[in-house]
Amino acid sequence: MKKITISNVNAIQLFQLIRYGTLLLIGILLSKSELDKTDIGHYETFLLIAGAFTFFWVNGFLKVMLPSASEKSFEQKGIFIFNAFLLLLAFSLIAGLLLLSLKQPVSSWLLNGNQVPLPGLLAAYIVLNSPSMMTEYIYLLHHQSKKIVVYAIVTFTLQLAAVGLPPFFGYGLNTILAGLLLVSFLRFIWLLLVLRKYARYQTDWPMLREYIVLGSPLVLSTLLSSSSRYIDGFIITSQFSPDDLAVFQYGARELPLSMLLANSLGMAMLPRLSQKNIESPLAEFRSEIDRLHWLLFPVSMVLILTSHWFYPLVFNQQFAASATIFNIYLMLIISRLLFPQTLLMAQKMNKVIVSASLFEIIINVSLSIVLARRIGIAGVAYATLVAYLFEKIYLVIACKKRLNISLNKYLPLQRYIIMSTMLILVFIFVELILF
Repeated sequence: MKKITISNVNAIQLFQLIRYGTLLLIGILLSKSELDKTDIGHYETFLLIAGAFTFFWVNGFLKVMLPSASEKSFEQKGIFIFNAFLLLLAFSLIAGLLLLSLKQPVSSWLLNGNQVPLPGLLAAYIVLNSPSMMTEYIYLLHHQSKKIVVYAIVTFTLQLAAVGLPPFFGYGLNTILAGLLLVSFLRFIWLLLVLRKYARYQTDWPMLREYIVLGSPLVLSTLLSSSSRYIDGFIITSQFSPDDLAVFQYGARELPLSMLLANSLGMAMLPRLSQKNIESPLAEFRSEIDRLHWLLFPVSMVLILTSHWFYPLVFNQQFAASATIFNIYLMLIISRLLFPQTLLMAQKMNKVIVSASLFEIIINVSLSIVLARRIGIAGVAYATLVAYLFEKIYLVIACKKRLNISLNKYLPLQRYIIMSTMLILVFIFVELILF
């Protein structure tokens, strides 16, 4: 590792790819084990509920952490990191307690009467796992890119072993979830060791208040804009069975392929794009986006062409219907590779992101309910596709009006249009003609 040069952007992208690969391998292992589709559905429900109670405030506060901390001196940065940890820990405890108090309404309203899987263990998982997500961002702030990769390899290998292997030794769902909790505990210990090195243990109420003020719009924005995955899941759990949720979630697993690479690029570029003179960072940003075009569009086309063949082979015949969901989510690359939100976020224009997110969630919820009733679980995926694209177009216009940065400044526009058109044509050919 000492001889390998890894940039911050590449380190975050590798982290997300390792994470995605681990989740994919766990899904394959569970589908090949003795677990039935209902047990897999309960496992996916566990993750869905945990994410729904935490994703918006964790991601919202982490997004504002990078541009805010990068402006501070080394000493102030250490104080900021400690206060960010306190904030995430406090929210984790609140979320865990809230889950325990709301488990009955969640069961009745969102799970079609099915019980919340192991609520006590789920609450503990929320408390331990949520603060641990700041570890890679602390490394990123201190340009420790190699440590990000090492952290990913170690922790996700442990997760793969603890969650994916027990069913092959005769253990059931409870052991799998206990293994997930154990890995979260180890991640939390790792975070404490990182804090010991990089944080300064001093509570700073003005700094904490500033962090909350800056982060609150992004928390709200993330709740609105990134809630689609959870809205989709809960629409399915409230109208269909755990088996249907398993089919849907196995198809929606593609989402990280484009989302995680794109999001990691946006997060890594935030500190540079928050500078006053962004001409050079903007050129670098466009170059990185161009590189993603050459990777993600061809891969997506190949996957759409082959998904109906490899899904029953990689998983099993029970998940053959997941291929269509998979193909719809592959189309999200068209919106993922538009990055106006990164520029607006870097310049602390977070309120416009909230407005866009509000429109996006209204479209997503209403369209999901209508299409789910008409064409089944695939309708939920189509609604997400439409809502995401609308949100990005709204932000592109806002970026031009507020920052005077046109789309072709940060996007290779001609190549984007050509590749998007090709992807749409491949999708139509596969889903409407072949199948």
